[in-house]
Amino acid sequence: MSMSLTAVQQTDFDELVKAEYRSKGFLLRDSVRLKNDVIGAYEQFRKVDQVISVPTAYLAAVTIQDPDYTKVTCLIQKYTTPTAVDTVQELTVNFDAKMENAMLVGQGMGRRSDQIIIDALAAGPGQTLPDGGTNFNYEKFTQVYEYFENNAVPKGERWIALSASNVRSLMQDDQFVSTFYTENRILDRGWVLDYLGINLVTIPQMTEGGLPKTGDILTALAWHKMSTGMAIGHDFRTEINYLPDRTSWLVNGIFSAGAVVIDPRGVIAIECDESV
Repeated sequence: MSMSLTAVQQTDFDELVKAEYRSKGFLLRDSVRLKNDVIGAYEQFRKVDQVISVPTAYLAAVTIQDPDYTKVTCLIQKYTTPTAVDTVQELTVNFDAKMENAMLVGQGMGRRSDQIIIDALAAGPGQTLPDGGTNFNYEKFTQVYEYFENNAVPKGERWIALSASNVRSLMQDDQFVSTFYTENRILDRGWVLDYLGINLVTIPQMTEGGLPKTGDILTALAWHKMSTGMAIGHDFRTEINYLPDRTSWLVNGIFSAGAVVIDPRGVIAIECDESV
């Protein structure tokens, strides 16, 4: 049977991990519809279509419209982030091994959380913009803007996930950065979070996969917050148990979660040629 750390040690480690995963990783957690404390292996997100007003004669019978309620099912999976600290070996180094492992565990959970959302978005876009032999540019940005406007997607909850190469390409467009076209002073602020009502976020290269890429063609993703749901069953937490056969502490991050596209019309895949 494993032995748990004292309550003081456990609390100390939890505080370290929370500080790390809030500052690194979890880039997309606020960009989708979240549901916490889910019981069971699945969660269902519901969607309702629309009804329209129609011309009706006085005293005429009306035709009942069905708003078409539908549902999508999200699979919730368990994830772990295990590492270990040898109680004797820790004394041979001149750094805090507990803090280093806290950082690794926190970053691992954060990246996996982002990847779950990315994988769901990539699996269910309602619209795909072909690469057209170009990287991400102002033309593609305005196509996304036009698509969202045509579909009445609310401003302020629109997102685009880009690679570093996509951002470099976009910032070469004068329409995006020159004060001749805009007064947003994007370059003065380092990087823009909100442009024309769309939040932009850069996804770095990740061991877990990152944004989908085949050859030189990377797929950037645009979506509306309510188009995609993330269900969390076992919330992000850590546990530390002693392994007597290894004279080490097992440091582990545990959570269960899943994500699914609720409304494909709110998701756009944008193919970008990163060789350009």
